Amino acid sequence: MKKFIVVSAAVLTLISTTAMAGTKHGGNPAEKTFQNNFKGAVDVKWDEGKDYISASFVLGNSRVIAYFDPSGELLGTARNVLFNQLPLNVITEMNKRFGSAFVYDILEYSVGSETFYTMLADTQTKLLKLRASSTGNISVESKTKK
Repeated sequence: MKKFIVVSAAVLTLISTTAMAGTKHGGNPAEKTFQNNFKGAVDVKWDEGKDYISASFVLGNSRVIAYFDPSGELLGTARNVLFNQLPLNVITEMNKRFGSAFVYDILEYSVGSETFYTMLADTQTKLLKLRASSTGNISVESKTKK
């Protein structure tokens, strides 16, 4: 009976040690920062890269990705937006410069106090990759002929 108890304890110890082998001691360092900054977030999925930790989640009907450094500090966020959700300065400048171009793949990036947007504009002759500041300054990052 004593051997059975000792063997059982050893097996349970081995199983629990193996089960915990994939988790880091102390957990995910970004979780506390995430919980403080994104209250009400649902459907959270974590991913860990070499130099970052990211959380993909839904907040206020928007799919958002938050990026953290390995110590858990928030680096920035990214989310898809619609054209009519862009700042009025950006919409006005886009309409002035690119008129009837089809604009899609709009991403809003927030890094610290800076917010900027990237998007694709499909003109009659070119596909443009654009970057816009929240003040309406637009730059062409790349051009591809059709």
